[in-house]
Amino acid sequence: MSAPATTGSAGTAAPATTPAEPRRIIPLAFHAAGVGLPLLSVGAAVGFSANNDPNAFVTYAVTMTAAVTAAVWGLWGLVDRRLLRASETLSREAGLIAHGTADGKTGARIPLARYGDLAPVAKAVNELSDKLAAARRDTARTVAESTAKAEEQKTRLAAVLRDLHEGVLVCNLKHQILLYNQTALDILHLAGDLGLGRSLLHFVVAEPVIHTLERLTLRVREGRHVNHEHGTTAQFVGATTDGHILLAGRMSAILQDPPEGSDEPPTITGYVITLSDATSELAALGQRDALLREATEGFCAPIANLRAVLETLDDTPELGPEERAAFQAALMDSSNTLSERLARVTNAYRSVVTGSWPMSDIHSTNLINLIRHRVGPDAQYGVTLTGLPQWVHGDSYSLVILFGYLIEYVYALTGVPAYDLSVEPGDSWVYLDITWRGPSVPSGIVDSWLDHPLPDALGGLTVGDVLQHHKSTMWSEPVKGPGSEGELLSRLRVPLPPALKPPSAHTAARGGARPEFFDFNLLHQPLATSELGRTPLDQLHYVVFDTETTGLSPSTGDEIIQIAAVRVVGGRILTGETFNTLVNPKRTIPPESIPFHGITDAMVADKPTIDKVLPQFRGFVSGAVLIAHNAAFDLKFLKMKERASGVRFDSPVLDTMLLSRMLLGEGGDHTLDGIAERLGIEVVDRHTALGDSLVTAAVFLRMVEMLKERDVRTLDDAIRGANIIVELAARERAF
Repeated sequence: MSAPATTGSAGTAAPATTPAEPRRIIPLAFHAAGVGLPLLSVGAAVGFSANNDPNAFVTYAVTMTAAVTAAVWGLWGLVDRRLLRASETLSREAGLIAHGTADGKTGARIPLARYGDLAPVAKAVNELSDKLAAARRDTARTVAESTAKAEEQKTRLAAVLRDLHEGVLVCNLKHQILLYNQTALDILHLAGDLGLGRSLLHFVVAEPVIHTLERLTLRVREGRHVNHEHGTTAQFVGATTDGHILLAGRMSAILQDPPEGSDEPPTITGYVITLSDATSELAALGQRDALLREATEGFCAPIANLRAVLETLDDTPELGPEERAAFQAALMDSSNTLSERLARVTNAYRSVVTGSWPMSDIHSTNLINLIRHRVGPDAQYGVTLTGLPQWVHGDSYSLVILFGYLIEYVYALTGVPAYDLSVEPGDSWVYLDITWRGPSVPSGIVDSWLDHPLPDALGGLTVGDVLQHHKSTMWSEPVKGPGSEGELLSRLRVPLPPALKPPSAHTAARGGARPEFFDFNLLHQPLATSELGRTPLDQLHYVVFDTETTGLSPSTGDEIIQIAAVRVVGGRILTGETFNTLVNPKRTIPPESIPFHGITDAMVADKPTIDKVLPQFRGFVSGAVLIAHNAAFDLKFLKMKERASGVRFDSPVLDTMLLSRMLLGEGGDHTLDGIAERLGIEVVDRHTALGDSLVTAAVFLRMVEMLKERDVRTLDDAIRGANIIVELAARERAF
């Protein structure tokens, strides 16, 4: 069987050239035999009769018999070879075509020349082959379209299931799990897969599930589900088999309609369960019940005692001093008991209210940016985001409204047009501070704000309600500004609960810090020898930056994949003024480097290349002193791209790693993590370019104070000291 040889229009077989029809031999052979044998018979009869041979008839008979025999055998041979055997071969090739998988524009071909007298049959088989190929193409296209639709629907379903806050499980009547989502695993506290086909009753207490299914089965069987308030669904309370987690569940029956015209009710073929973790809610409900019981029944006895004592004192004025003192002591004891019980109930109530209020972990940068957005650009005062970010636990919406309200009231009281918003970690709280240059707010005024209703707050919440939900309070106090000679500022401080489970930028941490990277040409800088060089360090403007790269060797092809920076002005880290962008390196990111920075090829595929990013970055750092940790590493990458991007990075650079060596000596840990730990700087969002920039900025600000104590006060002083460190390192390496 030959391969398809030509192409034609889709769905039709149209060879470009039509081979010539093979010559048909068998009809010619029969025609020749039909004409030849009569002619031979007549000729032989004439010839033998003219010879007057007495045996002429016998000779004639033998001759004709031989001729007829030869003609019959000859015809049979032709029929056998060109019809019977060819038919068998043709049938086998037709079978191959029928069972083949040819799905081109034309079907598989049978060469017509091979079959002579059966060529019309072979041609018909070829035509059938074309139609079969067309049918297969249609079938494959239909299957592909159906598969694509099924995949699309599967993706949508997966997205819906993934975004649901409830766990979802689909089971058959044997309680075997047919489908589940990730939230179900989280709620059941299961690691790995739940396991399709496994019984739900291995993970959830069986009785509530079976009982609920029986309720639904009976409801459907009796036809009550049609008018029932909950239709084919029912709620239940269950628990995991180990009893550690209480579950609020909802079961929906999966129905199969009866045959058309049948009076039978639908049949339940399975069920869908949605689950949520109700442990804390049920515990809170139990606490509320106990609290209510304590606030009612628990107060009966002390109040009864008080009443009895008062009635006794009132009914018996003749009591002596000792007896009256005893009653007064009993009166005092009952009053103290009531007071203590009331305080206990109040604390328990606050705990229950706080525990039941919906809260989540919030990144402080997001929270403060939302506060700034609420204040808006048209306000008569400005809000600046400063300091290192932290994670807090709270109700984002009510906190945004609260701080927007507090800033507005501080402005109305003081008239100060600029406020800093920052967070600071404490032992058990994270403090969110509103800081301004101006007088503090008296405590009496701050306390009076507690009863103020917050505009736009849900349910008419007051300032005090929001603080109570966060177990918090607030106060105003004077505070010293940045630097040893910082001016006196004021701040309104609100402690917030720290995050319960602060997310990290990547779960995988760096295997180690970058190796110390000295390029003596890069770090041995000339003194500024200008007004800039003589400017005190605490009065300069800085841009602290960091890069993430594909590897450690720019000279062998490693590229920048992320660059980030933050501005530092007046001793404040301006968290709201940052530069942060991913960069398309135009090469594959080595898989072994991804755990270090968490950046994949897909994340940078549509990002600008370095020649587009560096001019923007150059504009961001213009006029500022650059700060980086292990700066030579980052500078090497920047310098190698100066020509391609058409910009130059000629600003003075200070390296916190070299400054650490100046301050702490050669011994010790000079990595960013090590320095931050010794300076007591809490690291958040480490291992991202922006997170590392923020930590480096905080480290540098601490170092400025330490440098001043060593009489390193100006930029020239710092560069001179750094050059000495670089020179010493160069000499050590030379030896």
